Amino acid sequence: MYFVKTLVYLATLLGFAMAQSMQILSPPPGTTVTPGTNFTVSLQMSNYPESIDIVAIVIGLQSCSSNSTCYPPNQVMGTVLYQGSFAPPFVLSANFSVAAPTSFPSGPAQLGVINYFLVGAENENNLQFLNETLTVS
Repeated sequence: MYFVKTLVYLATLLGFAMAQSMQILSPPPGTTVTPGTNFTVSLQMSNYPESIDIVAIVIGLQSCSSNSTCYPPNQVMGTVLYQGSFAPPFVLSANFSVAAPTSFPSGPAQLGVINYFLVGAENENNLQFLNETLTVS
């Protein structure tokens, strides 16, 4: 009986931890972007029960046309479109205007985001990797 209670408790904690993360709000998966034309990447960080300090964000675009698969952003970012701060303190969402280079190959691509943030009074290090598929034409 105690084993089941422990499993339920751990699953609940995991659910809370997974819900407290960054999300890509836009562009939605499957969006077509044009090289040289700006598009907006909207990111939102969920509330944490502890203090949080978003240190840096990296947004990259990786071409998937040469091998038909993309690598996860923890391995390959591709062309870095933005790297820097997220937003002013205590603001949990931000929009970034970025553009694929004019020489970027057409075809399937992966938008990757790396989020580096600190949590709690002890500033626990956290890295989060996000990605979604786009089309470049």
